[in-house]
Amino acid sequence: MIATHLDRRRNVRYQCHKKVLLIQPSGIHNIRDISFGGLSFCCPRDMIFTDQWPLEIMIAGSLLRVIRVPVRLVREQTENVVSPVLSPGGKAVGVEYLALEENNRPLLARLISYLQQTTECSSCR
Repeated sequence: MIATHLDRRRNVRYQCHKKVLLIQPSGIHNIRDISFGGLSFCCPRDMIFTDQWPLEIMIAGSLLRVIRVPVRLVREQTENVVSPVLSPGGKAVGVEYLALEENNRPLLARLISYLQQTTECSSCR
């Protein structure tokens, strides 16, 4: 049997609302989808990322924040990016979490639980 991307996916991803934000040194971006293993977001095509960097995840208008999350770049896609907040010249970026601080694990779980209740699973992406 040939393994597909669905077979290899370790964590179910959830679509994010416009109000779920990623804050990093280079700016604020809307998160496209998130899981317990990582997240993806859209940004301008000319943004450059290092191999690893810290970021924050938050729901706008809420006190819920996951802070000091070290991530590693795993994917950049510059063509055919569909985003309601970007012009066609944007790119999608995927990152994985390297190590969550102990106090951030329950915060991420609460954020994902909120998304589970308000959006549909995107595990087929």
